[in-house]
Amino acid sequence: MPKAQSQDHSSSRGAPFQNTHVLKRNQACHQCRRRKLKCDAQRPCSTCVRSHSYAVAHAPAGVELPPHPECTFDEAVSESPPVETTETPKSRFERLESRINELESLLREKDRALNTFASDQSQPQMQHHPFASSSNAHTPNLVHSNGFNFDGIPGFANGNGNGIPTNGISNMYPNYTSSKPQNGTNGMDYTQFPNASGLDNLAGVASLLGNAPLSEAHIDSVSAGLNQDTSMSGGFQSNGSNLDIVFASWPVNLPSREVTRHLVEAYFAFHLHAVRLFHGPSFLASLDLHPTDPRFPWSAILHAMCAIGSLYVASIPPTPAPPPEYPAHEVFGARLRTLQRRPDSFAEQQAKFAKEQAEIALDLGHHKFQCVQVTVMLTWFYWCHGRWSEAFLSAAQGLRVAVPCGLNVCPPFHTIAETLRPPAIIPPAKTVMEDEVRRNTFWLAYAMERQMGTGNGWALSLDDQDICQLLPLRGDQFEQGILVYPSERQWSHDRDLLTTHKDEQIDSFILYVKATIILSRVKSFNLRFKGKHYVGDASVVSPNNSPASADQQEIFDIKDAPAFQELDKMINAFRTSFPAHLKSPIIGQSVDPYLYTASLIPHLGLILLNEPHARPGEATCVHADRILRAARAIVDLMYNIASTSYDVSLLGLHSIMCWFMSGRVLIRFLKAAMQANSDAQIPQLQAEIVFIRSMLMKAAERITLAQRYQRMLDEYLFNSTGQTFADSLPISRFSTECTISLEEDSTSTMVPDTSRATDVFMQYRAPPIPARPTRR
Repeated sequence: MPKAQSQDHSSSRGAPFQNTHVLKRNQACHQCRRRKLKCDAQRPCSTCVRSHSYAVAHAPAGVELPPHPECTFDEAVSESPPVETTETPKSRFERLESRINELESLLREKDRALNTFASDQSQPQMQHHPFASSSNAHTPNLVHSNGFNFDGIPGFANGNGNGIPTNGISNMYPNYTSSKPQNGTNGMDYTQFPNASGLDNLAGVASLLGNAPLSEAHIDSVSAGLNQDTSMSGGFQSNGSNLDIVFASWPVNLPSREVTRHLVEAYFAFHLHAVRLFHGPSFLASLDLHPTDPRFPWSAILHAMCAIGSLYVASIPPTPAPPPEYPAHEVFGARLRTLQRRPDSFAEQQAKFAKEQAEIALDLGHHKFQCVQVTVMLTWFYWCHGRWSEAFLSAAQGLRVAVPCGLNVCPPFHTIAETLRPPAIIPPAKTVMEDEVRRNTFWLAYAMERQMGTGNGWALSLDDQDICQLLPLRGDQFEQGILVYPSERQWSHDRDLLTTHKDEQIDSFILYVKATIILSRVKSFNLRFKGKHYVGDASVVSPNNSPASADQQEIFDIKDAPAFQELDKMINAFRTSFPAHLKSPIIGQSVDPYLYTASLIPHLGLILLNEPHARPGEATCVHADRILRAARAIVDLMYNIASTSYDVSLLGLHSIMCWFMSGRVLIRFLKAAMQANSDAQIPQLQAEIVFIRSMLMKAAERITLAQRYQRMLDEYLFNSTGQTFADSLPISRFSTECTISLEEDSTSTMVPDTSRATDVFMQYRAPPIPARPTRR
């Protein structure tokens, strides 16, 4: 060691603090203090540098040493002694003003317009960030059927036996209030940068704007609000301690970060379509990113997830159900709001925010694919709450937006015409995972629109002949991002699509998609039958008794039409073609919701195909026999799931619709049995109808749609069988005898109305076939 260092130390004893080389207590590095060596407090110190150099030069062969010396300190030490000065208010103001001017000059150098940010405050959907470990400790005690383990998540470990949390965010769910832009500057809301000073807010604006310039008006508005106290974005106030980490620029109108993550995890744990609409591990990992990170989820998607996820948590109050006097068959949900006169629930507010952001993004051409995902979630949300008009429009919009995005076709099945636009307005997928997420999103949008369409007589939004897309991947392959070549998969336009299943490319979700295609073909047949029959299309005209005039229409039997026979044969073949490992959707206490719905749909298809022509009062009617068998097959599947502890509200919405349709068929036969005084059939039909009602009421505990179907079934029962049988059931008097006129003021009195046989979405009558034109 140099002696000069020792001399300086000895000479400093008489005059302490005069030699700047003398270190204060604990200013030496940890290594020198442990070895009791002199330290000069450099970063790294010279002693550690020499020791590291010696160790590197004399290290044995094969020993790996760190490239830099290890030299750590307790705290940073200034090179010069701190000068204690008292800053005057004027000096502090000048320093703050200088910092604002500096930030202003940086923002002016940006080249992106501010209105782009005002309409698109949140960041785009992540590009499938690899799954990272979460701060929540997952334990293997609670594993949902979607494949996610949520036992370690607060609020999911203690459930009610069905996996539904009974607590979890009661300590962090705050009082919700609507949040609007405060500054009036092109929609910019500076309150979204929570718990920070004005300068921090301006820094948050700068980080979000990216390349956007900031005008003088915006700088002035921020400077004027330097002392304004901002809170959690979206109007959520933190009820916990002040030690929580708060992210600046958290998306506006979203609940706090903890609540948002809890609801997103509930969405992935319990929602049927979550693990197909998104890649779950990647999406959950993206929530740990900073809100300004480009891979952070788009806020419209988070709004939609919060709206749906709130259905599965006990801490957030659910959306109030319609009152008993509200007509069960009402299509326009906005009329209910005039009756209830209540503020929006949490779920309704989040759905509104998602819809507003999606509409703005579509107008600007941003987040085009993510808008399809948001539309799929909103369609499910509207349908779940019995808001049929909004669900119908949302489902149609989802498919129409998917078309210019190129989701309905897959190369090489593009148009052969020369067009001014590319086949898709979104760039090609960069990864297998991204490509499969797009394909899954299209098929979910398709399934939602087709399943809703079975309940009305309106045209479909996209013809099956305009769809040339691969079927989805198997669930495990999708999770792992495995590339499967098209030659090993099935196309939507394959001739044997519904009766042939490739062993390596079949699972419950693929069967679910195929079953939905059956519904689409049945719906198209019913819609186009009259038009085709009018022009003499050979597919719908019976070769044996084709009516040449209106007088012969009564003897025409539709079951002899080639198209009808083909559909009937296809449905029966699909029911028997399920692979051996997918024959039963219920194994023990475990239920596969996709496979359960795929098992119900063929029976519903037979009902839709035959019910318009069925005459339950005639013993020789083939169509009546078919729909009765199909309805009782659905009831058998209901008995099977009732024997388990599975929460039927997690099955999905189309299963509830299938139950309702089977109940309608059984009511028709009950009416015929009562007219024929058949004492042998009436008790069995009564028991089956009562059981269907009980299952609908059980699902109605969470799903408003089930309550609407149950009340519609009650009305149909009352109108079909009269008061005699209806009085024997626990049916509300208002659900069968009273409706309210929503065309008038909500305070109008209730009037009896028994003229409606069923909901306008559920009318299956077969008007007379039009006569063919006379040819001269």
